[in-house]
Amino acid sequence: MTLISRFGPAPEQPGIGVSALLPDPRARSAVSLIGLAISLWITVDSLPAHPGAAALIALAAAGAGWLALATVATGRTALAAIAVTAAGGAVVGVADAKGLIFTGVAAGSAGVAFGITTALALAAIGPAGFALTALAQHQFPGQLFAVCTAGLIGLVAGASRREITQRAAHSAEVAYQTRRAALAGQEAELAAERNRLARDLHDVLAHTLGALSIQLTVIDTLARKADVPDPLLTQIGRGTELVGSGLEEARQAVRALREDNTPLPAQLERLCTLHRADLKITGEVRGLEAQATLALYRVAQEALTNAAKHAPGAPVTVRLVHGPEEAALTVHNAAPDPGSPGPLHTSGGGFGLAGMRERVLQADGQCSTGPSEDGGWTVTARIPYRRRLR
Repeated sequence: MTLISRFGPAPEQPGIGVSALLPDPRARSAVSLIGLAISLWITVDSLPAHPGAAALIALAAAGAGWLALATVATGRTALAAIAVTAAGGAVVGVADAKGLIFTGVAAGSAGVAFGITTALALAAIGPAGFALTALAQHQFPGQLFAVCTAGLIGLVAGASRREITQRAAHSAEVAYQTRRAALAGQEAELAAERNRLARDLHDVLAHTLGALSIQLTVIDTLARKADVPDPLLTQIGRGTELVGSGLEEARQAVRALREDNTPLPAQLERLCTLHRADLKITGEVRGLEAQATLALYRVAQEALTNAAKHAPGAPVTVRLVHGPEEAALTVHNAAPDPGSPGPLHTSGGGFGLAGMRERVLQADGQCSTGPSEDGGWTVTARIPYRRRLR
């Protein structure tokens, strides 16, 4: 059974007098040591010429107990140090009233460090020790009332300090729990808003793209009946594929908003098939958050789109590496053929790369882009796996 469970919690060092008000343990120890030095000097200076061996030994014991309280005493060690300080001060107090400083300090330290029952027992050591010593030296009752008064004052002061500390700790805990509850409420509201956005996005995009897909299918059927040129049929088919891809991406965005993750390899396979890029996945497949999965997918999508714009017909490779700590995606396209800018070379608003980097950064990852040694272009994104809290 620990000291805390039997006697109530004790701080690292209880502190003595004014030092108990200091939050820094080092400052508390320094002030306590200064108080010890002053108390020893006052007591020694006021002792009789021949105080006796018992008084000197008691003074040394009281000083040692105070020293322990000011430096290393915690838990049961603090309990023993307080008892020694109280008893030693009581014996010295029979020879000179200045010894009552130690009994008062011991009672105050007990009130700070322990619960009321244990503190009362420790504070009673001073009067009890004084009474026994006075009886043995035929000086009873002597300064017994002063000893009890010093112990009571110290005990009340220490207990008040303990109560203030406990109330402050309780207030801090209440404030912390209140803040946690408020954050939990905000997270619940955010989740509800994300779900609402997901529903709206699905209703608008999915229905619109679905209707557009139907229209393109009708156009394709009419075009085939009208025996239009093959290039036109190819472009219509291409438009149908793009609408299907856009519909899948809308669903993916909805899943990301709902934090419903979809395996990244399957998404990349569809995307690379659409862009006729070579895909290679290595390492043990690991789980990524929905936001991270969507970020990597958007990186691949943007890189493949840029490759089609600026290097049409050039080989494109996509590599997904599952490492021990992160997933790394690399998209590389070779140098384009000279004089072949492609029909989409001048399209786009120029914000694709910036948006790609922002997505990766929001997922706590890193993104880099730049020319490669073969004259092509390489895009790399690295995102760490989700770290579960234990």
